[in-house]
Amino acid sequence: MRKFYEVEVADFNDEQIISFAHKWFSTRDTIQGENFIDKLKNNFSIKELATNPLLLTLLCLTFEASADFPADRLELYKEGINLLLKKWDAVCNIERDRLYKKLSVQYKQNLLSKIALITFERGDYFFKQQELEQYIIDYIINLHDVNTDCQVLHLDANAVLRAIEAQHGLLVERARGIYSFSHLTFHEYFTAQEIVTNSEPQALEIALKQLVSRIAEKRWREVFLLSVGMLRNADFLIQLMKQQIDNLIAEDRNLQNFLNWLSRKSFATNVTYKLASVRAFYLELSLGIDLKIDPTLSLALKLAPALGVALKLDLEIDLELNFALSLACQLDFSLAPTLSLSLERAISLSLDRELQCLLQNLKERLPKLTQSEGSFRKWWKVNGRAWTEQLRTVQIKYRNIGYDWQFSTQQRQALQHYYDANKLLWDCINSSCYMTHAVRQEIEETLLLPLAEIQ
Repeated sequence: MRKFYEVEVADFNDEQIISFAHKWFSTRDTIQGENFIDKLKNNFSIKELATNPLLLTLLCLTFEASADFPADRLELYKEGINLLLKKWDAVCNIERDRLYKKLSVQYKQNLLSKIALITFERGDYFFKQQELEQYIIDYIINLHDVNTDCQVLHLDANAVLRAIEAQHGLLVERARGIYSFSHLTFHEYFTAQEIVTNSEPQALEIALKQLVSRIAEKRWREVFLLSVGMLRNADFLIQLMKQQIDNLIAEDRNLQNFLNWLSRKSFATNVTYKLASVRAFYLELSLGIDLKIDPTLSLALKLAPALGVALKLDLEIDLELNFALSLACQLDFSLAPTLSLSLERAISLSLDRELQCLLQNLKERLPKLTQSEGSFRKWWKVNGRAWTEQLRTVQIKYRNIGYDWQFSTQQRQALQHYYDANKLLWDCINSSCYMTHAVRQEIEETLLLPLAEIQ
């Protein structure tokens, strides 16, 4: 009997990806291979998938067939999984298992989707072989012309599992008797597919409501993005998401007061951007210290990319003033030059003469930058708190910013969930999903509004 060895394939780096592609296309079409590499370099989301050798193989197969990548990730997953389930055996000339051969591509997808949702809901990315085989039994027992003898079913379930692993690589044995999907992408894709492919409207509604209840859980993010893309019309799911997001902080009066201020401040701001983008800007400006906000993934920049390039005067002065207040609160001597510069910029940007004078007075009261760190700290210890509160008072009176909201840890956490969920919602409606213009407009107009202004 031939002896086999088990090995684990590590992720590819950039050099290995290029080497793999060159070798793949070298016996087919070298020019197409160069095109593959060029397009891969310019497509970050696709390149991210290419680090996995299995997914890189799928990319090569799909590119070879169409000389291009699919328009979006969802289409790539669809094509890739179709290749694995339908064409892989023909390419590799693999003889199928008897029972597995009888399963259509749709049946295979249904089986994998069932396994995916059950395990993903429980947060299980790794599952025991015995559990996996029981899921398979629960599915195949309802198929036509299947031997329902208990012992035969267990043998068939084991054969199906081995066939999926050997022939398609969608499920892999990570350790003895411990399985997982070969890539998290597959786990998420099949989970989304199981959620949205209910044929009965009532069952679909229940499934979507259960999905929406996970809106604050980050690990479900990709499932949401895939689900809206799989639906023929995503209106209902998008509206459910919006309602759930608004309800995250609906019962907290302090947080609703914050959203009320956010709405008033944004409405009073003299800029040409959509109000939703301005609300996002002031939310991030006010809570940048409290929230974990990646500047490159800012919701404000997603809503209005030009905000990051050329802020209007009304926004930029608030940005500088808020930056000055943040620096003042940190009591760090190394930040003293930056604090002074921030105040200078706010003074130069302001068109309000009275505000300019007050800011200039505050700037002049700061210790000279030529003084020693010890002198600076001594001055700040005596005068720092009063100076900072005076700056805050000026901000509130003249710019209606700088409030000390004094949110509790629980409230900050709720705001973080609210902020992240709104980013997810925005990414969903700007994905390749189909939705009506009316619903899209409704979402854009009511994003980050207090509940009282939505109802």
